[in-house]
Formats: sequence, C-alpha cells, structure tokens
Amino acid sequence: MDISCTICGGKGCSSCKGTGWMEIMGCGITNPHEIVNCGHDSDEWRAFAWGVGVDRVACLKYGISDIRLIYEGDGRFLSQFK
Repeated sequence: MDISCTICGGKGCSSCKGTGWMEIMGCGITNPHEIVNCGHDSDEWRAFAWGVGVDRVACLKYGISDIRLIYEGDGRFLSQFK
C-alpha cells in the first residue's frame, strides 16, 4: 500500500525515489512452499500476506527522511525520540 510522500508532498524527493509515493504496507501472495509447510495442498490453497512496517510509520510520524538512520544505532540520533 502506498501513500503520497509526506516528506515532499508528492513532488518527488530522495525519500520516495522521485516518485512522490511511499510504501507503508508490503503485501503479496505467499510462496507455495509455505502452504505445503503448513500441511496444506498448494494446488488447492493460496495465501495473501501483508504487514505494516513500524519503522516506516515512525519515519512518517517524525519526519525522518532516511530509514537507515533508525538502524545505525547512533544514540545521539535516537535520543531525540524519548
């Protein structure tokens, strides 16, 4: 699921890779092997998976333009969000 980029207002920036859109929810059809691993026949069953990236929502809420900043573990950066 995509939303209009909240950093640039949909005009295009490095956060949205110039598209004006940001993905906040990944989704798709699961691999047939996952169905088999759950004990079902993959010719009879299909599954759809989705999820919200908490890190992406945090970027939107706090105006963080680069998601990698969250994972670098820099205490100076992270201390802003107590």
